[in-house]
Amino acid sequence: MAAHTSVDGARARAWRLRRHALQPRADGPAAGVALIADRVVAFRAWPHESADQVVRVRQATPVVDDLDDALARGDVLRSYALRGGSYVLTPSVAQAMLICRGATRVWESRRYQAQGDFEIEDWQPLRAAVREILADGPATRQEIGDVLRRSAMLRHFADAADGRGSDSLYKPLHWWGDICFGPDRSGVSTFRLVREEPGWPEALPLQEAGRRGVRDYLAGYAPATLTNLTYWFTEGLSVPRRMLAGWLDALGEEVVEVTVDGVEALVLARDLDAMRAAEPSSSVVCFLPAFDPWVFGPGTADARIISPGRRGLASRGANLVIRDGVVCGTWAQRAGERAVAWFEEER
Repeated sequence: MAAHTSVDGARARAWRLRRHALQPRADGPAAGVALIADRVVAFRAWPHESADQVVRVRQATPVVDDLDDALARGDVLRSYALRGGSYVLTPSVAQAMLICRGATRVWESRRYQAQGDFEIEDWQPLRAAVREILADGPATRQEIGDVLRRSAMLRHFADAADGRGSDSLYKPLHWWGDICFGPDRSGVSTFRLVREEPGWPEALPLQEAGRRGVRDYLAGYAPATLTNLTYWFTEGLSVPRRMLAGWLDALGEEVVEVTVDGVEALVLARDLDAMRAAEPSSSVVCFLPAFDPWVFGPGTADARIISPGRRGLASRGANLVIRDGVVCGTWAQRAGERAVAWFEEER
């Protein structure tokens, strides 16, 4: 890593606010869903209303149904990613992230398969069957299960195909880039093919995907501490700590060690000058939806963003208010008006 230097915390937050298109908001071509998704790396796809607001709060001129339209075009996709949840990502970010998610090959373990009530050694016949089913278009879990029940070789997977064990049968197919979520059908989830899309990139070796993943994260969440990186990669994607450390070392002088208000952190060298020159403003107030990546990218344990005593509010899905990038209250829409509850310590 490059030589150690210092960065002012307020300037660092100002730089990240700009990166996240929160101040200023994105306008024109830069306000597209895919570009916003790349800025924040990934954001939770559920609840759908919150996911839609993640995009709209970052657009100078919000566009109705912009997220749904981008999903339909394939500009972004909705896939199982962090912590077993569904996230919105661009194909290029998804590829690297999902390769990282598969680093431990957890789908081979008895414990993993037991939670879905199935046993499997060779996944290829199942993968081929699901791809064939989805070749005609998106299908629900029940529709996939019904087809598997008619197959002498695969009927024993039919019950798991109904979604047992939090979709344990389907998650590896997401991580391999075979499938992702399709459009809901009357409130019921569907899956669709991914690899046939022209936007899906060529496969990457694990080490290259890991380095790409670290770059993506630092581009969106620097200055990031080792705790932030562990939260995203180890707790979120199950990447072993030693593997993450190897990816960081391999980036060499692309990454700079910095001290931010007494805290050791990491920044991409290419972003350091812009970060140190960013102009903070204590008058910037943003109203974020539940589970916004501003808070959930670094993690609710990051006291630089949200105080420890307020973590529970974020984890339970409160809409948060930030000033200068720091959580200072909650908000709710009531009778067509926004009601704000400022934290006592922020008044």
